[in-house]
Amino acid sequence: MNFEKMLRNLIQEQLEEKTRFPLLESPQRNITENGQSFLNESGFSRVRQMMLGLVPTIEMMAILTAENPNGQQAPPEFNREANAKLAQKLQSLNYGFIPIQGKFGGPENSFIIPNMTRQDAVDIGKEFDQESVIWGKKMSEDVGEPFFRFEYIETSDPSPRDSGERVRDVSLGGAKAQEREDYYSLVKGRKFYIPFFDDEYEGAKPADGGRRISLAKDELPDDERVDELVKKINYHVGKSLQESRTPKSRWHHRGLAKDYRRRLDELLVEDSKGE
Repeated sequence: MNFEKMLRNLIQEQLEEKTRFPLLESPQRNITENGQSFLNESGFSRVRQMMLGLVPTIEMMAILTAENPNGQQAPPEFNREANAKLAQKLQSLNYGFIPIQGKFGGPENSFIIPNMTRQDAVDIGKEFDQESVIWGKKMSEDVGEPFFRFEYIETSDPSPRDSGERVRDVSLGGAKAQEREDYYSLVKGRKFYIPFFDDEYEGAKPADGGRRISLAKDELPDDERVDELVKKINYHVGKSLQESRTPKSRWHHRGLAKDYRRRLDELLVEDSKGE
């Protein structure tokens, strides 16, 4: 996507939002961006500019929450206190942050943290017992046009992923985002989302289409890589079936199980070609 097209897309998003929410206004307030104050007079537009790589001073960003630790639904009072502690933690590290809302099977409050390192995002996510964090880095390819590459990072296995494995080079904030009823983030009443686990954005392969990969031990080759993937699949499938977990947590584990099953499928095909 060239720079002019990126700007046109951003302008189109804003026109759509203005049409959909003509009366939506909220007071201006000061927030900080790594110590630099700016007026939140545009709110949603500012966040979208950041996520599209159009803000020169922002090279990285993270999205974090402290709510519902370990994927267990916590009382609202606990979640408010947990996020207050997270805000204090961010301030102590001299990170500015932008509070956002959203819905992931239920209401969720989070923070966008400009210019947070990947390691800090993972470490803080672990500290607050989060199953996952989102982190992005500004990239440029071909003629140097900027975009953000976002990672969905499992805190128990934070090793970097190849493109396509829980990695997305796109975030959505136009009409399609506003139509979502769940699994979105919210800035001043306007929605955006990063399409992790959405089949149409995987880019490489179609949906499973009903094919089944048996995870029975005697049906799989004796291979350490296969064994490790099977353990991860069974673990995440098990977690996804626990009704005590939050809807977001079950979505998290379903997505990871799906990702590991795809990797297992690729490994089995690769091994079959070598026979």
